[in-house]
Amino acid sequence: MEGERNGLITFASLKEHKERLVDEERENLEPQPECCIYRVPKSIRKADEEAYTPQVISIGPLHHGKEELAYMEKQKIRYRREFSERITPETWQEFVTFIENHEQRIRNCYEEASKLEKLEFITMILYDAVFIIELFLKHEERIRDRSKPAPYNAPLQVDIRLDLVLLENQLPYFVLEELYMIVFPSNIHHLSFLHLSCVFFTSSSISNDTPIFPRNVDVQLKHFTDLKRYLMTMRFSTPQNLRRSTLKIPCAVKLQESGVRFKLVERESFLNITFEKKRLLSFMPWFKVRELQIPVLKIYDSTEPLLRNLMALEQCHYPSETYICNYINVMDSLINAEEDVDLLVEAGIIRNHVGDNAKVANMFKKFGKKIVLDYFCYCDVLEDLKAHYDNPWNHAVSTLKLKRVYFNSLWRGTGTVAAILLLVLTLVQTICAIRQVV
Repeated sequence: MEGERNGLITFASLKEHKERLVDEERENLEPQPECCIYRVPKSIRKADEEAYTPQVISIGPLHHGKEELAYMEKQKIRYRREFSERITPETWQEFVTFIENHEQRIRNCYEEASKLEKLEFITMILYDAVFIIELFLKHEERIRDRSKPAPYNAPLQVDIRLDLVLLENQLPYFVLEELYMIVFPSNIHHLSFLHLSCVFFTSSSISNDTPIFPRNVDVQLKHFTDLKRYLMTMRFSTPQNLRRSTLKIPCAVKLQESGVRFKLVERESFLNITFEKKRLLSFMPWFKVRELQIPVLKIYDSTEPLLRNLMALEQCHYPSETYICNYINVMDSLINAEEDVDLLVEAGIIRNHVGDNAKVANMFKKFGKKIVLDYFCYCDVLEDLKAHYDNPWNHAVSTLKLKRVYFNSLWRGTGTVAAILLLVLTLVQTICAIRQVV
């Protein structure tokens, strides 16, 4: 104090001036162990702000109170009233007690500390959770009985489903599961909340994955974004030793010009991409082609925001298990222009439901910005592709033309060989006839 009166700046006064704001907000400087719901990093968010922002409904504190989402706040009240018909009045107090007892744990799940006071925070969690549970129950009932009206019109259902998988728009999964269990204790007469969740989110898949869950599965899920990622990666054949890699491969058109065939395959996971040798003709065992085998990828209007949020989750929470990011990196390498998408669409690998193929190409061009890959799970595939492409033999003009024009399918290849044999036999017959005349 004496030093300050004499005009001397002390460390104590400097510290108080700088750190007072943090003390007032009482904000955790480090994420808690339970942290799993994040603000998408600004560097990633810049690529497409709308892809990470809820359009019709807010869930949790990060987008709570936005005026443009006020309509669905009224819907939450209506759903709360309808849910009352499924439970006893005493159950409401059990819900409130559970949320109050776990308030700090719930807050710790968010990277960004909520400024909502206790009463407002508990109210938000309760109404958001009840809305989701009632929505899932209505959806499942509608599947079992088509005579029941759909909860919402089709476009709004798509928007709600997408909003519920946005990384910033989440409730901790344990809250939903525990509240559901209070009403429907685990037994053979009721579907698990996990089953309801899977039914709701697999009704519009970007692949042919059809995961089937038993009634009781021990899966430690964080939230719905995590659930969606789990459903898409649960059957992925992950390499045992993930490695770092900076290897780049040519685009799809250039790979095809080097003799690579693109083959649609049915796999347990759309992430299972392989590069294999394939015998083209049974009577020519020495003649083999190299096939890049890729499962189908369905592109809808909701595909880009879905994949972006899954990638953001991996960047924030699974930095050493970036399976979706790895897949996007491979597809981004294959797709440089509209012609590459044309090739993959023709092969059946991409099913485009968004219009022209140029739109799909532009989507993949933007995907990889600011995405960090510490470990890569397609190293072997990329190394084999690069080695094949770098081999000058595979770029021989005559071989290229033969493969592209005459051997791009089994029947055409067989027909080509038959035509060549017929031509040779005709030539031999002609020579023999000339000799007999002479």
